[in-house]
Amino acid sequence: MAIDEPVSRATELFTAKRIIDAHWCRELDQPWQAGGCLECRGRHDCPQLDWAFGIIAKVASVLFQK
Repeated sequence: MAIDEPVSRATELFTAKRIIDAHWCRELDQPWQAGGCLECRGRHDCPQLDWAFGIIAKVASVLFQK
């Protein structure tokens, strides 16, 4: 794929899933705690995670339309 071609929604969705998987882990003593990302500025402030949740929300809104 050439660099100047637009990214498909499927590629964005897979990238968002990878970002979410990289940020969250299942530890027995503290499940679903945010992990170390170079973009994280705090426990609830990460631009990558916000972008990933936005993509997931857009796809879900299309899938669950009536």
